Order: sequence, then structure tokens, then C-alpha cells
Amino acid sequence: MVPFCCLLVVFCIEHALGADIKLPGDGFAPGWKTGGAPRTFLKADLFNHIDGGAELFLEFGFENVIVQHYVRGKAELALEAYEMEGAEAALGVYLMKCGRETPLPGIPTRNSSEAAQFTILKGRYFILIDNPDGDKALVPAMTALAATLLEKIPAFSADARLFDLLPKEKRLAGSERLLRGPFGLQPYYTFGEGDILGLKGRIFAVLANYEEPQGQASTRIVVPYPSPAEALTVFRGLKANLDPYLKILDAGETAFSFVDFRERYGRVRLSGAKLDLAVNLPVRPTL
Repeated sequence: MVPFCCLLVVFCIEHALGADIKLPGDGFAPGWKTGGAPRTFLKADLFNHIDGGAELFLEFGFENVIVQHYVRGKAELALEAYEMEGAEAALGVYLMKCGRETPLPGIPTRNSSEAAQFTILKGRYFILIDNPDGDKALVPAMTALAATLLEKIPAFSADARLFDLLPKEKRLAGSERLLRGPFGLQPYYTFGEGDILGLKGRIFAVLANYEEPQGQASTRIVVPYPSPAEALTVFRGLKANLDPYLKILDAGETAFSFVDFRERYGRVRLSGAKLDLAVNLPVRPTL
């Protein structure tokens, strides 16, 4: 008879994984075997797995992550499969983590890969395959591991219209990002303390960089709120609580402009249920 505690562990792992993913076992490539039992981390446990950066995953909508090690002699690979609440949440994390996207042709889904690490997106899963030694000879095994895992994951993706809110003219390809709260916004700009754009981990804002003279780039952020009333509340709160290093230059009922300590300019416009923000502008904008 199988002990109840073992059954419980198996149930918890299968439940955490969901019905659309199955970890590769022994033999996904010649000589490779699992290196011990997989470990699963749920929402409350993520800080025990990620040393810094867990907040970003939780902000986007993290559900769980399962970690499995594989060994062949002294060689080792580590697989981490992060299940997010949806394809948009997984895309948001992927775009934040993939850097300059360098896809490997042998992986049949969106990825940014090098010998040390594969960063992969499929459905609601954000996947890392780590090669701690960076040994290029292990890339075929990493590719086989990825292909075996991805085979069972449904190929649905985030809404292709997400970034249609952003202007296409002069947009720098590959700069598109999703935001869902202050941890995602922080690397790009500081408007004020806390969740000043009112994203609350439920609203997806879109961001991209734009070509400007002298090779400098500006940044555009568009936030679609559920209602004009909510957008107006955020607009008023943003204007009233703007970071002290930002000085308001012109202000109206539905727009204001500002300048930062670097003499770079910004502009915020309210239009119905949408906020349109531009920062790092080289010249003073009109409202």
C-alpha cells in the first residue's frame, strides 16, 4: 500500500502543474536522468525559491513554479516552469526577463536562448532551462528537454492586440513591455511612491521606447482602465502626488506636463478611460 503522505505529495504536484504540462522524465536525451524529485513552490513560497525578484512574478499573477534537475554524469541542467494566471501574465514576465530576444530555431515557440540559459514562453508558462556551467556541448540536450516539455503545453498566446494602444510610428522594435504594478514600472520611470498608476496587479499597461533625435529614446506608457471614472481618479492622484523631483510646467483638466532633474520632459493625458504618458522627451511637450 502506498503511504497516504506519498499520495498527497503526488496529488499536490500534479494539481500544481495543471493538466496541460508534464515534466520530462529519464531519457529525454541519451544518458540524461532526473536528479531527485521535483520541488513545487506556491505563491506564499516563491520567496524561498527566488532570491530577489519574486515581487515581479506575484505582481503579474504567479500561480506556482515546479523545479526539476536533470543529470548525466557530472553535467546538470535545471528546469523551472512558472505557471502564471494567463497568457498575458506569462508574456509580461517573459518580456521583462528575456533581454534582447535571441531565439534558438530548434525551440518551437517564442524564446530567447544562449548556452547558459533558455528563456521560453508558451501559453501561460514562463520556462527557464539553466546550464550552470554554460557548456555549449549541452545545448542539444537543453533543446531536447525544451521540446519534450513544450509538446504537451497548449499553443494559445496573449491577445495580439495588446500593443495596438501604442503608436507604431518610430517605435523601437523589441522595446515593448507589459506592466501590472510598481515593480514592473520601477526600471523605467518613477512617477511617485507606491502603485501610483493604480494598476493593482489587475490592469495591464503597455510600454515601448521611441526614437528621438541624437539617438536618445523616449518612453510611452498607455494604461486602459475599466472606466473613465477610475482613469480620472488615477489622473488626479498622479498630478497631486507626483514625485518631488518632477516639476509640473503646464496643467489642465485632462493633461499636464513636467520636467525632471535631467531636463528631460514628460506629459500625461487623460482620454476617456485611458491614460497616455510620455517620458524622457527631449523637448517641452504641448498639452
